[in-house]
Parts: sequence; C-alpha cells; structure tokens
Amino acid sequence: MSDTPSQPHRLSGPAKTAVDMGPLAVFFIAYFFGRRLAPLIGGLIGQDWAIAEGEEMFLAVGLFMPAFFVAFVFSVWKERRIAPMLLVSGVIVGVLGTLTLVLHNKTFFYMKPTIAYAMFTATLAGGLIAKRNFLKIVFDGALHLPDDAWRVLTKRFAIFFAVLAVANEIAWRYFMRECDLGGEGGCPGEKHWVNLKVFGFTILSFAFTALQLPFIAKHMPEEQKPEG
Repeated sequence: MSDTPSQPHRLSGPAKTAVDMGPLAVFFIAYFFGRRLAPLIGGLIGQDWAIAEGEEMFLAVGLFMPAFFVAFVFSVWKERRIAPMLLVSGVIVGVLGTLTLVLHNKTFFYMKPTIAYAMFTATLAGGLIAKRNFLKIVFDGALHLPDDAWRVLTKRFAIFFAVLAVANEIAWRYFMRECDLGGEGGCPGEKHWVNLKVFGFTILSFAFTALQLPFIAKHMPEEQKPEG
C-alpha cells in the first residue's frame, strides 16, 4: 500500500468557470430578461406568469440562490472538500438573499458585495496579525511560494478587497439614491449596479489577479517555472 498522500481534487478550467460564473449568469439573465421570459415559460405550462416592473431584482435573487447552491454542491462533490472562499460566499448569499426575499427589501442584496469583500479583507488582515496566512490556505497547494511572498500577496489582496467593498457601497447608494428599495416601480439606476456587480467587479478581479502573475512567477521555485 502506498503512503503517498493523494493529490487534492481540483476543478478543471471549464468546471471552475461554471461554478464561479454560472450563478452570476443566472442572475444576469433573470434580471434583464426575466420579465420577457416569465410569460413565455408560464404559457408552456399553462400558467399566467408575469413580473411587475421593479420586481426584477427579487426574481434574480430568487433564482441566483438555488443556482449558487447547485454550484456549491457540485464543487464539494468534485473537489471532495469545501473551498473556504466559496463557503464564506455561500453563507453571505444565503443570509442576505433570504432577508432580501422575506423582507422584500433590496438593500440587503445591494450590500452583499460590500459585506463579502469586507469579510475577505478582515480575514486576510486578521490572519497576518495572527501569523497565519489564509490566502495560502485558499490556494490549497496550487502555488508554492516563500512566506515573505505570501505575506506581500496577502496584503495586496486585502487592500484590493477593501477597495472593492468601498466601491460597491458608494456605487449602490449613488445609483439607487432616488429609488424605492421595497420594489415599488422601476429604478433606472439599478441596472447600472447590476452591470457593475456582474461585469465590473469580475473584470477588475481578473485584471488584478493577472497583475500579480509576474510577482508570483518571480518567487516560484525554479522547478515549477514554465520552460522557455
């Protein structure tokens, strides 16, 4: 019997993309196309479904939550572990999404990115203070870097998440400054926040991570560096 520890099961590229982006795609489609699709889908099953103006966010949240749950279960099943970041996001989605729907108030979901990014910042910063590097735990052996490099990366990501938290809080309060957050009537600024949440923050996250690649490559062990 071999004593070699088994390698961690990680999602492949397409599967990882589906887990990360699938729920966001459901949210986007439900928000922007839900009012058109509801009557069509309802008609197929003999139901008179309609989404009133201003209710798009509640439909999107209501479909985003089960989509996220499916992605979460799939990730746990394939990787045979619970990814820390996904777990934190899942708790936040579950709590704030439920409050949004039960209390019929969009404020909770507008604040979801603020709270999520603030929690990531606090966790990373708290880990540094406690001499524990949670970013290294999140990468789960995918990268092998010296401790000094991990500390620099952790500081950078902590600052980045803090900036995103502040940006979201400013953005949703600005876009929704004249809206009824209870959902009565439409809100012209809401679609701008949705685009920022789905595309803006996602693109910024990919861009920021890409900017760290030269630093990561510089500190990787020689045997792990790509040839050429």
